[in-house]
Amino acid sequence: MRIVPVIGVMVLGLLVASCSSVSSFVADTLPPWAGGLPEGTPPRPGTPGYDAYLKSISGDEPTRADPAAKPADNPPARKGNEPIDEPVH
Repeated sequence: MRIVPVIGVMVLGLLVASCSSVSSFVADTLPPWAGGLPEGTPPRPGTPGYDAYLKSISGDEPTRADPAAKPADNPPARKGNEPIDEPVH
């Protein structure tokens, strides 16, 4: 009967680990039979193989958005003395 508390602690530890910031690492390293990612899942953005994966599916260099480019539908910038929210009547 000592095994029941040990199993409970293990299950509780896994539940806490699934909510942490390392949960993506845990999910990526689990085998598929244990609930991990299935075979053939593309790499996550930001990982070393992601650019190669994009190149393999598109046939050319991956396109990256220019962080300095602004969309055309942005409202004009407000002056410092203008209210943030307009009153609704």
